[in-house]
Amino acid sequence: MKFIKPSEISSKIMTLFEESDKFVFIVSPYVKISGWYKLLKKFENLASRRIPLDFIIRDDKTNQRSFDELNRLGFRYTAIPDLHAKLYLNEKYAIISSMNLLLSSEINSLETAYATETEKEYNEIIDFCKRYLNISFNKRIENQRTKNQTPENEGTNWLDYVIETLNKNLRDRIKVKTKSSHLDIQTSKNNYSAFIWNNNRNHRLRISGILSQKEYDFLKNNKNRFPEVDNCTIELIKGKGREYNTIWGTVNTPLKSYELPSLITYDEGAVVNGIIEFISEIDGFKKWTTENL
Repeated sequence: MKFIKPSEISSKIMTLFEESDKFVFIVSPYVKISGWYKLLKKFENLASRRIPLDFIIRDDKTNQRSFDELNRLGFRYTAIPDLHAKLYLNEKYAIISSMNLLLSSEINSLETAYATETEKEYNEIIDFCKRYLNISFNKRIENQRTKNQTPENEGTNWLDYVIETLNKNLRDRIKVKTKSSHLDIQTSKNNYSAFIWNNNRNHRLRISGILSQKEYDFLKNNKNRFPEVDNCTIELIKGKGREYNTIWGTVNTPLKSYELPSLITYDEGAVVNGIIEFISEIDGFKKWTTENL
């Protein structure tokens, strides 16, 4: 680890943003950056290069100012209970600091910080983020839907990419119908519906699939076999009356878009990953139940 002098902390963090080519994560319980024009300029540069920027902040009723700040500025964020860590990282290195991303801290506070120097140090930070903050770095790098994507996918519409990938992964022919605000996706094993959900704090991708009674009962009674999807919260909903039993996934990454048919480029990575991984996992579970139950 390399020690960063207090007077150099904010400039080193901004340099980290400048040197990012694939992603930036800011882990800061509290955020207040209005008026911090130099920093906002760095964020504008990230957006112009289509580098995803995500905030991890503290989930606390007393932190409404941070929620309001990020919502007003249009940044994506995830709220974590009891968060106290402060980290700034890209795909190359990380900075561990005592400093929240507050303009007042940059001006008035005496802070300390260290930057990772070795691959081992960096990987230890990555492991912490995966385990405790539920961040999936590999998926972000591999499936990044930006101008920096691999040549074989360059220029491909995000929905075409989803269909092609699911066709390949599931060895199936996927059918998609685009509705006014959502997508209906049909595989040979199931029907899925995906849309952007507004929970009054931010927008997130929601996707559902149908479960038979046997599948629903099995998952209800066998938590060890419960489907797992990176960066996604899974829940079961029992159908009422003649309604189907369903399994739902909510992608944890907040979105800027309001509807899937008019998805903005900035949100494509989270949506593409969420749809592909959820459908692949649930179709895989249905295949397993057919063979084993």
